[in-house]
Amino acid sequence: MVYLVDLEQDQLVWLPPRKSGGGRPEPRLSVDTSAAGSAFTSLEVQITDAPDGHWLWVTLLDGTERLGVLRLTVDDPDDKTVRRARRLASLVALMLISKRTHSDTYRRLARVRDMTASAEIQWSLLPPGTFSTESVVVAGMVEPAYEVGGDLFDYPMNGPVLHAALFDAAGHDLSSAVLAGLTVGGYRNARRRNLDLAATAAEIDTTVRAQFGTGKLVTGVLAQLDIDTGLLRWTLAGHPPPLLVRDHSLHQVLDCPAGLPLGIGLTRARAVCELQLVRGDRILFYTDGMTEARDANGEFFGVDRLVDFLVSHDRQGHTAPETLRQLVRALLDHHGDRLRDDAGLLLVEWRHDPRLSQP
Repeated sequence: MVYLVDLEQDQLVWLPPRKSGGGRPEPRLSVDTSAAGSAFTSLEVQITDAPDGHWLWVTLLDGTERLGVLRLTVDDPDDKTVRRARRLASLVALMLISKRTHSDTYRRLARVRDMTASAEIQWSLLPPGTFSTESVVVAGMVEPAYEVGGDLFDYPMNGPVLHAALFDAAGHDLSSAVLAGLTVGGYRNARRRNLDLAATAAEIDTTVRAQFGTGKLVTGVLAQLDIDTGLLRWTLAGHPPPLLVRDHSLHQVLDCPAGLPLGIGLTRARAVCELQLVRGDRILFYTDGMTEARDANGEFFGVDRLVDFLVSHDRQGHTAPETLRQLVRALLDHHGDRLRDDAGLLLVEWRHDPRLSQP
């Protein structure tokens, strides 16, 4: 049985086979309260009793992206069987990835409700939510998943340099999605021309202003991390500064001389800051929709609550993608499951987590 995780990574949804037979399992399983969910969050094989033997619940990983969970029925769940199950799960994940771009079936199953046109545009622009090498782990999420219109993250790996960016386009309608698409297109074009951070920001600024005049603005943070040396460089464009967690505590707020938002027609040089990281550092990039979400009493989620959450989960040893998943869940709980503003998150960890790769 194959279960795929939904967009908000809250439920695991059964993928029915083309031909019926073999019984119908539970169509949806909770990520937070089921054995399947434990396999998904911990990346460890879970074993439960079954009517005709045992069930193995194995995470479906495409490289480092968690797609869902595979359920296998076995007689004897010994170590050899578990190893083979993990290898089979890797093969199934590869097959799913190779086919999902050619059909809407995968995306339909991953949705538990209808999506707006603006969110459809946003999701088509996003890279995979998780990526890692031996030296770095990247995880990103956007909320509300089915209605997001302006928040967008992007990252590529070029040689030893990780490029990462998080943008917040003004507005909450279809035009904000168009603005975000133009922004990330300008970012990728400048990046692929080998422009530095300041020149890349200037290029995006020019692109947005040429299309919208001064009527549309985008805030953002652009960064580069040399994964061989740990040197981090970043620039801010009217955006909240990233947070650096080191040794289970907030080490530094990554302030940099504030630059104006993109699209305003900036002509003066934009400041670029540098910092030497140490192994194990985690950097969180976030949009203001994260900290400015209010509960029923009008209380902000706030930076302090965000920092406490990051530190706590770093201390507990949660992986970067699982930390983001639970952070989004905490944000939605705080806001009564409905956000009034988009929230974008990108977490970069300078080390390799072996749990994010299957044999």
